[in-house]
Amino acid sequence: MISRSHFIAICFGLAAWFWCTDAFAQTRPATPQPEGAGTPADVAVLRDFPWHTVEWVERRYKIEAMRFKARDETGYDWWGSDEVMVETVDAKGWTVSDEIGGIDSGDTHHFDPAKSCIIAVRPGIVVLGKTSVCDDIGEPAPLWFEVEFWEKDPIGISIGFCKRVSGPGGHRGSRDCANDGNGDDFIGRARLDFPAQDFEAVLPNVGDEYIETVVLNPCFGADVCDVTYGPDYSFTYRITRLADLRVDLRSVLDEAMQRSGARSELEAIVAGLRSLRAPNPRKVEPETVR
Repeated sequence: MISRSHFIAICFGLAAWFWCTDAFAQTRPATPQPEGAGTPADVAVLRDFPWHTVEWVERRYKIEAMRFKARDETGYDWWGSDEVMVETVDAKGWTVSDEIGGIDSGDTHHFDPAKSCIIAVRPGIVVLGKTSVCDDIGEPAPLWFEVEFWEKDPIGISIGFCKRVSGPGGHRGSRDCANDGNGDDFIGRARLDFPAQDFEAVLPNVGDEYIETVVLNPCFGADVCDVTYGPDYSFTYRITRLADLRVDLRSVLDEAMQRSGARSELEAIVAGLRSLRAPNPRKVEPETVR
């Protein structure tokens, strides 16, 4: 994904280039063409534009799950334990853990970060905590991901977790989903947005790491929820700055056209501009900066 500032700057540059080209074209004598013949002028201009010559250097990042804590388990503390499923979703797919059982109030479960990638996951079918490994390239900001926790609580005959497979090229999926619709209880969720300027402030150098903890919202569509007997969970993740990468506009547009189904470069650019939105502020607790 191209960053907001780069995308806007490139679009203004392209607009200027198209305006100059159009103005130059209008000085040339028009050649009569049969009605319905030929291609529109803007399509011809786009076809001739040297997309590969527009290059820049991107800062790249990866995000990995580290742990979660049951500050208050689901229901009464003296009645059983939570069997937790964790799912993360971002622009390139989803990742789900296996069932994590025996979670009581005060317990902390630690993920192996090397196998618990959330953003920059290698394509394919992966399991959070087992096979979800980050690639070496990372992703550029702005970034976002969502995390959801569910407590496995089947009613009647268990039908097992639903099966989900990977998406189109460059995407990933999981063999399971966190909620199989068989009586599972919702624990909590959070959406995390990461503007580029946030990363630049705390990760100025390649190799820097930053750790944050977010408290999950235990209710759908509410910022505040009074849950007398739980659940109350927190989730901790680590952001790492990887090596910078030089990219060109041709490769970015090819990826955007494949992902969005756009029929032309201009359509992909317009779709990108329409999708721009202000990020949601993160309600997090920073832990350490190196």
